[in-house]
Amino acid sequence: MKNFIGLNIKYLCENNFLSQDEFGAKFGLKKSVVGTYIRGISYPKIEVMQRICEEFKLTLDEFITQDLYLKYKGYTSGNTTAEVAEPETPVYEAEKEALLKTIEAQKETIAAMKVTIDTLLQK
Repeated sequence: MKNFIGLNIKYLCENNFLSQDEFGAKFGLKKSVVGTYIRGISYPKIEVMQRICEEFKLTLDEFITQDLYLKYKGYTSGNTTAEVAEPETPVYEAEKEALLKTIEAQKETIAAMKVTIDTLLQK
């Protein structure tokens, strides 16, 4: 059975803006040990997993058997990336629209700046 321990430690670090060193310090682990967990080379002892779960308000089952990134980013159709066809709701649509508007505004700004530069160069 696949577990998501390494992936979930990576997610918890990124989502909580923790380096591997900072994450390890919370649980009495060296950065190199955290790295082995993330790469799936080794796994934390059950006591360490319990402390991680307590710290981040997770159940052991969630921590071990579910991809937390998929769970908390709006995906509900399974535990693995391969099982996820589409999110139940368009998670990124609002972000995509906002970025497209920003890009359009930047294009207009660039066009205006080009006109200004051309005007200045003609003087």
